[in-house]
Amino acid sequence: MAIIRIMEESEATGKVKAIFEEIKATLQIPFVPEIFRALGSKADQLEAVWTQVKGLYGSGCLDVKTKSLVALAVAAAQRTSYFVKIHSIALKRLGTSDEEIAELLEVASLSTALNTLVIGLGLEPEL
Repeated sequence: MAIIRIMEESEATGKVKAIFEEIKATLQIPFVPEIFRALGSKADQLEAVWTQVKGLYGSGCLDVKTKSLVALAVAAAQRTSYFVKIHSIALKRLGTSDEEIAELLEVASLSTALNTLVIGLGLEPEL
């Protein structure tokens, strides 16, 4: 449960409302994620965070689905339930199958386990 009041989309006005609309359009989702609504009462902070996210999701050679797959893998590896849920929802809305998500999470799980093993053993690449 959030420790601060979360702004509802319908409460947004002016700059915040414009940012909320841009968030939905850029991320190709029909809602404003709670992380951005939590910043709704601090328009400058919302703008700063959104500018950073938009810079990554709004342009570049990777599409939104690919970037969201990477973000889900990282969220799962770091055990961040909020982002696991938000990226899973976004991916489902982008047409990602259950099989794709499950396989991605299997890769993330194995990579995390192997990283732990390599670090623990103090191994270096043989390149």
